[in-house]
Amino acid sequence: MKTGKAVLLSVGIVAAVLATVGGAAYLVYRQADGELRQAMQGGPPDATQTENAPTCAKHDEGAKAKAVLAPVSDALQRSERPVARIALEALKADEATISKVGGRAYWAAGRDYPRDARGQPMFLLAQINLAEPPKMPGYPERGLLQFFISGDDYYGAALDHAHGADRMQALAQQTGFRVVYWPDASAPALAPPPAQAGKDSLPLDPDKPRRMRFSADHESIGINDAGLAKVLGGGVDGLIERYSSEHPDDRSTTEELGDELADHLQRTGHKLGGYPDFTQSDPREASDRRVLLFQLDSDDAMMWGDSGIANFFIDPDDLARADFSRVSYHWDCY
Repeated sequence: MKTGKAVLLSVGIVAAVLATVGGAAYLVYRQADGELRQAMQGGPPDATQTENAPTCAKHDEGAKAKAVLAPVSDALQRSERPVARIALEALKADEATISKVGGRAYWAAGRDYPRDARGQPMFLLAQINLAEPPKMPGYPERGLLQFFISGDDYYGAALDHAHGADRMQALAQQTGFRVVYWPDASAPALAPPPAQAGKDSLPLDPDKPRRMRFSADHESIGINDAGLAKVLGGGVDGLIERYSSEHPDDRSTTEELGDELADHLQRTGHKLGGYPDFTQSDPREASDRRVLLFQLDSDDAMMWGDSGIANFFIDPDDLARADFSRVSYHWDCY
């Protein structure tokens, strides 16, 4: 009897162990199966597949860049500016006074429509109804702000003349582009003259306007800003060297750390305010007072050369006076 009980007890223990191992294996199978289904279907796994799965801390993609920048984190925080980020969506029907990229410009009687040096009507690049974005320091809170460009090789920018110390003044010559502000857009809109010459040379199709949607945010100075070294008290190379010496176990190369910083401090995208970004370099000197007024990036429906970025800069005093006659327009690409 004792021997039989011992055998039964041993069999029971073995069965319990096998059941535990089998259950754990089943959970691993269910988790792996859920992850496979997620990869194949492009959707999240079912709750039943993940409810018993171990949880992991969310990976902070910018963690290493933040570690490199830790000695200057206070300076970066002090440099933060408000920014109104812009998302673009298709328009079913063009409307005269909404915020949009492309389309038909609002225009009322009493002003000459923007024309280039050849007398050809310019194209509407963008129009912003300033009552729509979140409140931005210095910006008017009402009216329409419009950006017109020509259909030439440089999209109306005076890049051929933008050299030396006076390049920002050259970029402010509004002959190939125009910035127009309407404090009051309540007057009936007139039909603008048709613009055709150079239409195929634009970075966008003006006949396919897209609606702007705004969201409030803030951002610190970016990696390609001419004023970065002044804000940080030096360049990023010294920060990388300091991080590497203080973290000998981190085998990241100088180039890899530089890429981490570039990703973390990029300031691309469509937006009002904030800090600009560039594919080549900032046309401003570090001492230049001009700030970013408006930025349009390349996307699936707009291409500045080879995946470039366009920027419009303004002196803060001019912005406070709603004087857009000296705005500088620049774009570059890869």
